Amino acid sequence: MADDDLMSDDEQLDVSNNIKHITSIRLGQVDIDCWFDSPYINVEDGSNEKDRSIEKLYICEYCLRYFLNNRKYRQHMNECNRRYPPGRKIYEHPDGLSVYEVDGTTSQLYCQCLCLLAKLFLERKTIYFDVNPFLFYVLVESDKRIKNVQHIIGYFSKEKLSDEFYNLACLMVLPHRQRQGFGRFLIALSYELTKLEKKTGSPEKPLSALGQMTYKSYWHSTILSKLDEYHRLQIHVTVTELSMETGICIEDVVQTLIDLRLAHTKNSTNEINFKQPEVRNRRRHHHHQCDNNNNNLDVSSVLIIDVDALRTALNNLSTSNLSSKHNQNAFDSTYLRLISRR
Repeated sequence: MADDDLMSDDEQLDVSNNIKHITSIRLGQVDIDCWFDSPYINVEDGSNEKDRSIEKLYICEYCLRYFLNNRKYRQHMNECNRRYPPGRKIYEHPDGLSVYEVDGTTSQLYCQCLCLLAKLFLERKTIYFDVNPFLFYVLVESDKRIKNVQHIIGYFSKEKLSDEFYNLACLMVLPHRQRQGFGRFLIALSYELTKLEKKTGSPEKPLSALGQMTYKSYWHSTILSKLDEYHRLQIHVTVTELSMETGICIEDVVQTLIDLRLAHTKNSTNEINFKQPEVRNRRRHHHHQCDNNNNNLDVSSVLIIDVDALRTALNNLSTSNLSSKHNQNAFDSTYLRLISRR
């Protein structure tokens, strides 16, 4: 079904007649308090009022069409024949999590409505209507009672072509699904897609306070786990290799090591060494240039990793994970379907 079929011509998006100050929304069977304003249009409801406060906006969780009137909303829910996002499914886990890749050009209205929904919970989101340059990765969960019905959890968007090699432009997890590991899931997916392109990437900056906290948690655990693997295998790698194997750009790798106070630099080559007695099975690789944002970086220094500090950081990470939900709903690349790149 084309997205244009979801809304009649006289209800197309129009920024000249906005609804502001929406107190809450009904999304499917869930009521959610709104955090910020979003420029939803004044859906025709027999009123001539503009820019008035709205106690509740009703949103179809499948097509994201919206209504001021509960009666019209319920009528639509009986008629709507969409039960999951448009686009192609690129991830499907047996436990019920799926991800759809939705093109902003081919599913323009759906993506515009998705951005309007996200703006209710993101203070600095600025893109609402110009969705053509973006791909949207929408995370949903299968209904355990109704077959072929999937409920939206969140999404991230990315530019189709980014000169700055950003692999994520915007990320939103609905408030009632936060603190369940879904933000981390979407970040991991963004880096997995980057690695499939044999590149490294970084989120669009500046990050929000919540985004920075989520990303730092991901960077810390990913890089610590990879360093632990290198240490156990008794191998040496370059900073560039660590960046390419994780998909995390060199700047973010180095900043993470600094934040964790794991390393100090020494003028030489861009190799990671572990501060310990003899290291066996030393593995060397030829230094290679990346065809992305790593080209202009000066990484001509050795990073000396303090093994004791690494162990302490890993222990702290394990202790933290035991008391958190970081491992819940974890992304598993095994269930990522092969994507033929455009």
